[in-house]
Amino acid sequence: MTMRQSESTGTPAASSVVVEVDLAIVSTEALLKACYWFSRDFVCDIRNRNETGAEVWLTPRSPATDAELASAKDAFMTSAMDFALREKIEAKTSGVRDVLLAKAFSESGVLEDGPLGVFGDAIEETKPDGMFKILGNARH
Repeated sequence: MTMRQSESTGTPAASSVVVEVDLAIVSTEALLKACYWFSRDFVCDIRNRNETGAEVWLTPRSPATDAELASAKDAFMTSAMDFALREKIEAKTSGVRDVLLAKAFSESGVLEDGPLGVFGDAIEETKPDGMFKILGNARH
């Protein structure tokens, strides 16, 4: 925990906690999202230390104990890592998501042409009353 001086008066400001972040792991966008989610209870101040690291100063909007600040620091880092992981998962799975959306829209008649390729579950398609058919390759 860090007590910082008020820049205008030199008197102690509200207690703050500093979260050190490796920008190679957590993107700026993920940091901003985490700050947004914490903005109801904390003022977030992001300071770049260098090209690979940043500090996030969390200052509570109402008085907080050292234990609450320590808990907020842990929760902030968990949230930032969660947003960073979501970004990575979205980047890796965007192709599959696009195919599923294209398939859904093509079957609903919204698109004029269906997506290229065959999208189906070969095992379920062999069952005449299969419950989980993704696509019946034959058009009726």
